Amino acid sequence: MLKLLLILLTTFITLSALDIVQKPIRFSEHRKALTLEYIKQHYDLSPQNIEISPTIIVVHYTAIPTLQGSFEAFNNETLPSSRSDISGKHASANVSVAYLVDKDGTIYQLMPDNWMGRHVIGLNYSSIGIENVGSLKTLTQKQIAANIALISYLKQKYPDINYLVPHSDYRCFEKHPLWLEKDKGYRTEKEDPGANFMQALYQALPDFKKAPCR
Repeated sequence: MLKLLLILLTTFITLSALDIVQKPIRFSEHRKALTLEYIKQHYDLSPQNIEISPTIIVVHYTAIPTLQGSFEAFNNETLPSSRSDISGKHASANVSVAYLVDKDGTIYQLMPDNWMGRHVIGLNYSSIGIENVGSLKTLTQKQIAANIALISYLKQKYPDINYLVPHSDYRCFEKHPLWLEKDKGYRTEKEDPGANFMQALYQALPDFKKAPCR
């Protein structure tokens, strides 16, 4: 309980003067075209641009131990050969998210948060992604506090956001109206960011909806 109170106090202080560092990834017209290709291939939609109206926040971890390594994973415009699980027939746009949170709690914005990033199967067109540097056992209390502050800020900016979900719960939406994925064989197994991390977020942010299966 004391730990949660300290997190909430830190969050209040952080939110009162939320500092978001701009660290843009490459997002040229070519990457926008690849994103539109992804939208057409996976969602059978043909929008004129990649702007979205977010209703979900999806929380991830990068599984990469450093900020720079995590940043580089998103910076290339096309998928690397190492991502064979989501490449091939599944379009070539690289993975991307709007926000990246370092272990010290610093929040970096990588791309506009109303542009579609490729970070979660089925829900990209309605969600903002937050990646946390590290993995299950290395995420920090400062990252939790930063996530709480950032999510509160995003809710103020986009009042229609009502779902807060871990990446691990994305398949809970498969029968939900927000689910758009047309390829029934396109799925991956995810565990991020972990139950303890999400529990802290839900305790601090009780007004958000969880995934439909929770």
